[in-house]
Amino acid sequence: MERLGYGEFIMNKIADIPYGKPFQTNIIAEAIAEEYAIPVHKAKPITNVTLKRLADRGQIKRFQKGVYYRAKQTVFGKACPSVETLEAQLLIRRGDDIIGYETGVSLMSQMGLTTLVPKKLEIATNAYRKNINDKYIIARKPVITVNAGNFRYLQLLDVIRDLPEAPVDAENPKALLHAFAEKNELDAVKTLTYAKQYYSQKTLLNLVDVLIEKH
Repeated sequence: MERLGYGEFIMNKIADIPYGKPFQTNIIAEAIAEEYAIPVHKAKPITNVTLKRLADRGQIKRFQKGVYYRAKQTVFGKACPSVETLEAQLLIRRGDDIIGYETGVSLMSQMGLTTLVPKKLEIATNAYRKNINDKYIIARKPVITVNAGNFRYLQLLDVIRDLPEAPVDAENPKALLHAFAEKNELDAVKTLTYAKQYYSQKTLLNLVDVLIEKH
């Protein structure tokens, strides 16, 4: 079977990316480098030229330098995600890898712990040094490097840590936190280990109360 050219490969790669999900040029370049066994520094200019050409044709949209996304065509024109959504996705994912997670009051609101809807989204992310529009998002440094295997544990522990100072108005916060742990199938021993290693003694003790809430 004849191998695809660089342009076709890139177009097929982009076609697999959901509408509205931002993708970085370096992720595409790394895929080309792996597929064609060439150095990444040679794959980058190929990627940059191809993506610019596609953007000029209107097939993709440029969000910021080195970042593009696919806009969905509707009867009213192209539907583009908000700046906040795109910024958040860049802080939470790098390609298929999890690098961050929602935290703070915005997460508590989703969990039903507070009826307050914050103006800004809080995200703990490995990319906390990244320049973002702080009108929409607060980027925080996580206690450890975030990945797919630990981000739900860190979400739970962040909330437990921040709960005493948060505008909580739920009747039984511990029951909601216990339900979050059960829903996400968090291992109790693993959760306790994370709490002991990376959080305060107070958070650890409050976690114990959450884990035994139904008992």
